[in-house]
Amino acid sequence: MSPEDKVDHLLSAPDSVAKNASETAKYLKRKASEAQEAERLLASKSGEHPSIEDIIADIHRIASCPDSNPMGHTTKSISGPRYKQFGRYPLEAIQRRFGQWSHALEVAGLRDTPATRKTLAATAAQSRSAHALRYYERHIKPYNLDRDLISSRQLVDQRIVLSISDTHATFLDAFTWQCFLASIRDLQMGEDDFVLLNGDTLEGAEISNHPKIPGWSVDLQVELDFQREMVKQIRATGFKGHIIIVGGNHGIDRLARYMSQQAPALCSLRDMRIDKLMGLDEFNVQLAQGGTIMSPEGTEDDAPGLLLFDFYRIHHGTKLGQTPALGELQAAMRSGQSGHTHRAQLVYGTVEPLSGMSWMSTPMGCNKRAGRAYMKGTNFGWQTGFGVAFLSPGQKVHQYPVVTDGGLCHIEGFIYEKKADLLEPDVNINWLPDLPVLEAA
Repeated sequence: MSPEDKVDHLLSAPDSVAKNASETAKYLKRKASEAQEAERLLASKSGEHPSIEDIIADIHRIASCPDSNPMGHTTKSISGPRYKQFGRYPLEAIQRRFGQWSHALEVAGLRDTPATRKTLAATAAQSRSAHALRYYERHIKPYNLDRDLISSRQLVDQRIVLSISDTHATFLDAFTWQCFLASIRDLQMGEDDFVLLNGDTLEGAEISNHPKIPGWSVDLQVELDFQREMVKQIRATGFKGHIIIVGGNHGIDRLARYMSQQAPALCSLRDMRIDKLMGLDEFNVQLAQGGTIMSPEGTEDDAPGLLLFDFYRIHHGTKLGQTPALGELQAAMRSGQSGHTHRAQLVYGTVEPLSGMSWMSTPMGCNKRAGRAYMKGTNFGWQTGFGVAFLSPGQKVHQYPVVTDGGLCHIEGFIYEKKADLLEPDVNINWLPDLPVLEAA
């Protein structure tokens, strides 16, 4: 049985399937027509036994002929069925010499060989990496946090670290954000203090490999405008200290990789650059993005995050389960904080090497509507809020998560209450309403 007969047998209905008279007549008529065409084509072919050079020359003749190959003659692109129709020799002769039509094209120089394809793929991968590196050098590296400076700097007086994580762009909880801004103002945070956006401040659904939820994801431009406005509002409180965006699983490294790998031609546009899109330049924002395309040189294999004053570890989160904060503390072997789980936790060391150390898991900055995109049901066990930490000389840490569920927020003696007319984020207006100044009770 010839290869064509095998394919036809595979695609045809099995003999066990009953055919009515009409279908049987159509089937027999089609097979008779195909047999006549095959005989006609075979009769038109040369009966000699061609050499390899004869076959290659004939393939080139058909491939470059405008009459027999009108659509592909300029590039010498030719298919097996087209050669079968116009070629001098039957396909069986080519199969005897080359085994496969594709291999015949490789020998004829009309298709890349496996070795060539492998070489070209490696070259393309190297080119993409080089382009990503150039993009990093020009538009990302200037904003990477000087980790050595912050890590090795000797702490001589108290520093405040106010952090919010998992805001997920336009899912941001308006009351939590109000309390966060009010706390920056009321704690009178100075130039040496830190405001952290500790991962997943973007949602990134439009550039994610995960399935898109129809009618639920928002445009990437809206997300970027939204985060830019968040940074702008932080600066509007009068805060002049460090604003640091920490890498997360929905982080801006996803955007950087997408732009440099999937849309490299757009990366040279001024308004398509990450530093412009996210206001890194205008609002003096720093990046802590280890382990990604955004990584500072020498930290490509590091976990995202940073180490403050050589004793306080910050990253988006690596542990899950019922007690992720305890897992983070045991893994880091130092005090610190993380987000990611959308749940508030505070644990202290329970063994002597961790004595006096603590780890805070900050609640989420988004509202519970975000759960619809990730989890079934209505009860996720999530809390909204943020975190506050006070770092003092002698590696002393006093920290706790601030929970805003229920419309009430307590932080360092300040009490904030949710107003009945508070607007939630609205993607139709890109959430740029003038939020009322929240005053402590």
